[in-house]
Amino acid sequence: MKNKAVQFLLILSILLWISVIQVFGQLQSPESFLGFEAGERFVRPYEIHNYFVHVAEESDLVELKYYGTSWQDRALFAVFVSSEENISSLETIRLNNRRRAGLESGVSGGAEATILWMSYGIHGNEASASEAAMHTLYELVSGETSQFGHTPEQIKHWLNETVIIMDPMLNPDGRSRYVSWYEQTTGRYPDLRPETREHVEPWPGGRGNHYYFDLNRDWLWLIQPESVYRSDFYYSWMPHVHADFHEMHTNDYFFPPSAEPFHPLVTDWQREFQTLMGKNHAAYFDHYREGYFSAEWFDLFYPGYGDSWPTFNGAIGMTYEQMGHGRAGLGVLRENGDTLTLSGRIRNHHMAGMSTVETAAENKNRLIQEFQSFFADGPLKDQKRIMSYVVSGNNSPDKLAALKGYLDRQEIEYYFAEENSRMTGLEYLTGKTASRRTEKGDLVISLDQPKSVLAHLLFEPSPTLTHPETYDITAWALPYAFGLQAWRADRLIPEASRLPVEGNARSDRGPADHYYAFVIPWQDVLDAAFLGALLESGLTVHHSEKAFMAEGASFPPGSLVVLSGRNRHGKANAGETVFRLAEKHGRMVYPLRSGYTESGPDLASPSIHYLKKPTVAVAAGSSVQSTSLGEIWHFFDHKVDYPAALFELDRLERFPLKEYDVLVLPDGSYSDTSTMDHLLEWVRDGGRLIAFPGAVRALANHDDVDIHLKVREDTSEVRQRRYEDRIRDNQEDRLGGAIYRVVTDDSHPLAFGMGSDYAVLRRGNMISEPLKEGWNVGLVSGEEPRLAGWAGERIDKDQPGSLAFGTLSLGRGQIILFADNPLFRGFWRNGELLMSNAVFQTGMAR
Repeated sequence: MKNKAVQFLLILSILLWISVIQVFGQLQSPESFLGFEAGERFVRPYEIHNYFVHVAEESDLVELKYYGTSWQDRALFAVFVSSEENISSLETIRLNNRRRAGLESGVSGGAEATILWMSYGIHGNEASASEAAMHTLYELVSGETSQFGHTPEQIKHWLNETVIIMDPMLNPDGRSRYVSWYEQTTGRYPDLRPETREHVEPWPGGRGNHYYFDLNRDWLWLIQPESVYRSDFYYSWMPHVHADFHEMHTNDYFFPPSAEPFHPLVTDWQREFQTLMGKNHAAYFDHYREGYFSAEWFDLFYPGYGDSWPTFNGAIGMTYEQMGHGRAGLGVLRENGDTLTLSGRIRNHHMAGMSTVETAAENKNRLIQEFQSFFADGPLKDQKRIMSYVVSGNNSPDKLAALKGYLDRQEIEYYFAEENSRMTGLEYLTGKTASRRTEKGDLVISLDQPKSVLAHLLFEPSPTLTHPETYDITAWALPYAFGLQAWRADRLIPEASRLPVEGNARSDRGPADHYYAFVIPWQDVLDAAFLGALLESGLTVHHSEKAFMAEGASFPPGSLVVLSGRNRHGKANAGETVFRLAEKHGRMVYPLRSGYTESGPDLASPSIHYLKKPTVAVAAGSSVQSTSLGEIWHFFDHKVDYPAALFELDRLERFPLKEYDVLVLPDGSYSDTSTMDHLLEWVRDGGRLIAFPGAVRALANHDDVDIHLKVREDTSEVRQRRYEDRIRDNQEDRLGGAIYRVVTDDSHPLAFGMGSDYAVLRRGNMISEPLKEGWNVGLVSGEEPRLAGWAGERIDKDQPGSLAFGTLSLGRGQIILFADNPLFRGFWRNGELLMSNAVFQTGMAR
């Protein structure tokens, strides 16, 4: 009996293990895999990743691909979802599609499908999006009848027609920040009252990535690694449809069509398909009695979003916005008394996702045909062979290299111009038409190429705007952002028959210890990174207040000078250190055998100033705009690679400010007068304060600082206004983002290396008067200063002669004023040298 009992228990345990293996070896729903119902709690980033891995392992309809990592080393990944036949032919489908766009050689043939890309959670605190992705994935591959009534046969048909690329978590670092905060804040049960702390997300919030960048403004500019990795992956496929899932604060659910204004390059078909998609969504939302709206708020003009950037790459790009955002938590009471739940938010995104798959699949042939036409003909069919953009070869080599690297990322073709070719066209920095002949090294970006639409979008100085109610900036042309002399030519410039040969200056240098000094011209932010490395190595560095010429080479103001005789204190040879770091940073060093110059100051002149190594602090905290802090933080970490201490401004009294030479106040709202008093006392004692726009406004309200903001006169006539026109009427005092010409004093250290003209991107309604006592280093041009973009008529009239940037002495210290953000979203590259000057060069300016 005992043996039989043992045998029975053994058989029973084996059967139990078999059943466990069968259960866990099969495809599971998100609820089964996670162990809780949708919306019961937030799914953590690693759990989302694990679920997608699980589905890819268990289903032949899914293939998972890793394409990069976030700043905090979290995986960036996507899955391909389609029929088994399509999954086995993914590479053929991919190549065929790129051939249709003219981006690969060869002839299309074999397998084809609609390529639908669905992106979720680019803002980390818009949490329902990534949760919905799991449920959409499961319904597509489970073989079950969906909760919206789709039969397995219907879904199978959709998968036969479509390759779906699902990127479930575009910003895992931001999501981790938000979910971690929420889990630490909520109690045993969610509190639905909106005033409780679980609905008030603290600074900096989970919206941005590690550096607080808004990744939904970075699709075009590719500043952050998440964007760079994703664009490379996206371009390898070039989808026909792109759906971007978000959350917003109010108003139920938004889906296409987008609102006006549409950029002129958006095609009739792209608009038509948005409407077609919207009508299909509306049928589902009507059936389930869910609130929605379309064609309002979210326009399709600025090219940096997850709907617009794909649109200008041939897709139909669309934004989906579910009410909720970081304030909603697991559930929150709405103003109308209803409860907004996480489970309901997930369900709406899931429903819109299934509707998107359906519409894309049912329009396969038309989508493929129109995609091919976009690149073959497209909105620029009549202009492709008569227009090109020319960038002068006399621009800084670093700026040209940066431009070419960016164009390579975007797969935009360029070539060197045939010399002495006559052209007439708009000159960017003057805003006027000019004639010239092409010169050696001129770069040409022709519209006669597959990416003509994107190239035109990036170089067109001022795109046509149908009306001013836009969601973002209205000008962004690359020559302005990169600080390049360039022209929009009225003809196609011929290509040079041979590439220009670039010389290597000072290639005959001798041993490092044979030289009197080593000089580095100051022209680019990369020179600032090199300077930072020199200072960190312990070298003593000087910089020249004036231009000079030595041994046949000309050096502009701001040039760095390392004198051998003043670097005897170090263990290593100064010259060897300079050469080693120059090679690492790709810098050109001019070793000089004498301190005697041919013109300008000699190298030990009083005009060659000792450059003190700055110790930098950057304010953070609730008074600071998180994106502005992120731009500054990223600048120090990755543009100049120089240490900067971030500290909480509300703990200023505990921060050893006297140990720091330079303090940066990012954009923000500084209402605490005692904090500003403390900072100004530090300035009087010799500190250098770099103030971004919000800090400039706060300083202007302080009695001890001689900064004055313009007060605009109310010139509007008294009349009966129509209530429905109130938003449009208010646009006259609005500046959403336009580019103005700034005349600079390039003899001042704040403008070293920048030349006499600078293009500034102006936003907001703050206009600063010129300084009465300080140095007006950059003033908006007094004659027709607006180069590109839209501005309200009243605010535009007040721009000429206003302050763009300058310096003001206070006691023994100095305040550097930026009326506009020089590091805007990390893409305004021309402003990086301005910021570098503020940090490194202005210490001698009084």
